[in-house]
Amino acid sequence: MIEKTLEINDSFYTFLYLLMCGVEGKPPSSELLREMNMEDVYQISVYHTLSAMTYMVLEKGQDILEGEVFKNWKKEKDKAIRKNILLDRERERIFAFMEEQGIWHMPLKGIILKEMYPAFGMRQMADNDILYDSNFQNPLCIWMKEQGYKVISCGRGNHDVYEKKPVYNYEMHTALYGGEHNPVWITYYENIKEKLIADKKKKYSFHFTDEDFYIYIITHIYKHFAGSGTGIRSLLDVYIYLQAKEAIMNWDYINEELKKVQVSDFEGKVRHLSQKVFSKELQKLTKKEEELLKYFLYSGTYGTLENHVQHRLDQFETDKKGYIIKRLVPDEEFYKNYVPFVYEHKWSRPFFIIFRLVRGLFRKDRRIMKEIKALKKAESR
Repeated sequence: MIEKTLEINDSFYTFLYLLMCGVEGKPPSSELLREMNMEDVYQISVYHTLSAMTYMVLEKGQDILEGEVFKNWKKEKDKAIRKNILLDRERERIFAFMEEQGIWHMPLKGIILKEMYPAFGMRQMADNDILYDSNFQNPLCIWMKEQGYKVISCGRGNHDVYEKKPVYNYEMHTALYGGEHNPVWITYYENIKEKLIADKKKKYSFHFTDEDFYIYIITHIYKHFAGSGTGIRSLLDVYIYLQAKEAIMNWDYINEELKKVQVSDFEGKVRHLSQKVFSKELQKLTKKEEELLKYFLYSGTYGTLENHVQHRLDQFETDKKGYIIKRLVPDEEFYKNYVPFVYEHKWSRPFFIIFRLVRGLFRKDRRIMKEIKALKKAESR
């Protein structure tokens, strides 16, 4: 586990150094490998879902990789490659169905970014995100069930979730943002298809311009950053994308649109930090850049409950009591997007709140107790 000392220790620096070697395609220093704490760097790599990339770098070194840590590390790399292969093949099958049915669609996020990484499998995938015509939500749901998928959620929020063993996980987006997301983003992406370009080889497949893809990626990263947090992979995604596209993009357009979606300041900080972290300028970080890097390092891929609680407190501008009330009593948008019956039948709301509390107390992950603990910690700070 990652110890929260809130310092950038030697293992973190070694982890970032290995990623720098990965993007530059060079072998790591043998001297550094002999001195590094293998277990720590491995755990950090797993925490940030970058174990495949760091192992691929280690493979290029002159030292022989031995021991249990390296066996586990190699398993992570092999699993990442296998999962990407399976997700790619299955996604093509889903896209073939959409073409047959006349459903416009577009791959999102990691599906595009992984192709820009130096080697296949370096960009690990938890799932595949796909935007598609919301008019076909029910037919798609029926078809996915017929293909053996378990429906984790459908008709709640802006995306549906389908899972199937061994590794298939697809988030099918009817909109890029919705519900509790930034209202400015919801409006900006409301008529998303007008921004898209048709693929040449397929009738119903679309893609963003390079500029619009970058703007979307920044808003997506900020969504996580301002929620539970996000890790080094997000920073690496920005760096990899800019390495491929920065010189050919229209930055006047990008800067204007970033202002519209209210992430100009964030984009500038993330862009400059990514360029320093994955180059030889890591040691030249300013104090503010170092603090920002710490936030990425300690958030991990999926963020932390502590970050989530602290940001909620800041958002609500309230104390512990007000936070608990806000969490227990959802707003209208929550009811509308996630529990339509309760939204339409206001008499059921007291019962739903009691049900929600009781269900939360008996969840296996003990989410409520952990959240209360995080709330106490945030208040003490």
